[in-house]
Amino acid sequence: MNNNFPIQTSANITTASNLHNNYIVFTIKEKQYAINIKNVLEIINIPEIEIAEKTPKGIIGMFNYNSLVIKAVDLCPFLGFETPSFSINNQMIIAVEGENCFAIHTEKIENVLQFEEEEIQKIPYDAENSILNAIYKNDGKTINIIDIKALNNIISQKQSVDNNVDYSALFPKDEKSLQILKLRSHQHKINQESFSFPVNVNSINQYVLFNLDNQSYYLDLKYVKELISTKRLNITKLPYTEDFITGIINIKGDFLLVLDLKKFLHNQSSTYNESSKLIITEGKNFNLALLVDDIKYIKTLKNITPDNTQTSAATNYIYSEIMEENELRSIINFEKIVNDERLYINIY
Repeated sequence: MNNNFPIQTSANITTASNLHNNYIVFTIKEKQYAINIKNVLEIINIPEIEIAEKTPKGIIGMFNYNSLVIKAVDLCPFLGFETPSFSINNQMIIAVEGENCFAIHTEKIENVLQFEEEEIQKIPYDAENSILNAIYKNDGKTINIIDIKALNNIISQKQSVDNNVDYSALFPKDEKSLQILKLRSHQHKINQESFSFPVNVNSINQYVLFNLDNQSYYLDLKYVKELISTKRLNITKLPYTEDFITGIINIKGDFLLVLDLKKFLHNQSSTYNESSKLIITEGKNFNLALLVDDIKYIKTLKNITPDNTQTSAATNYIYSEIMEENELRSIINFEKIVNDERLYINIY
């Protein structure tokens, strides 16, 4: 990921209730952790952070996010291992719990997965000040689930200064990296209108931003089940199908139709490789995997309607367009896509 990592539904589309089982999966020290997506406002690249001389355990410092001064949190001291050096490629999860908003440092966002509730295993002990409350097995790997309430309680306490990590020494020192961090910090100050807390997280519109060639698109996250890489996936070509149908894949026993979104939208040739990504969507009649070049990040957008944005006349598959970071970004009309009769002809 190179940058910061969601209409009333039709009868065929899974509604937003699925979001409660979706988790952001990220890596720290080669271990995987997860946070329920209902507590996630946005994923951004690490910005410049103001580091105080003395801070409580796990608090890197503060930065300005949408007119709010929020804490940047390092999970390593709470997980029992040494904090590694920071990189400009590291990412922050902007999380909300109750009335509090804070940023969680991660080395890398891996994907968004839908966890089956019956397979979430509660940790059979209650360690004091533990921020882990469950584990989940995925493809033979253990994902540790963060207890966001416990984390919020810990970082909200008026605790004594017991932080022995020199966070200023962990940031990159070269001039180019420092300029990038400073620019990001400025962007977050003016990014959107400030949030009013407490927030009803269920009402927040979250979108996944992805790329097709050099164009950026948003898709409402309420349609999304998972975000995965095509690496090590076997896509089987189907005979006598439209050329925008890449084939089918088997994900956890479910067969999904793979739609080459670049070919479908723009009739452009597309060749998937290990860097390509799949956006897994779920409907009542069939599951669909959207093949895209890259997934950039997840972001909260407000008041996205054709009335208050620039409406595109170029295609029926674009709901609207918005201008961000000097770039015109299109919002996908997903209902138009899944109800396209060409898809149903090829399915049956």
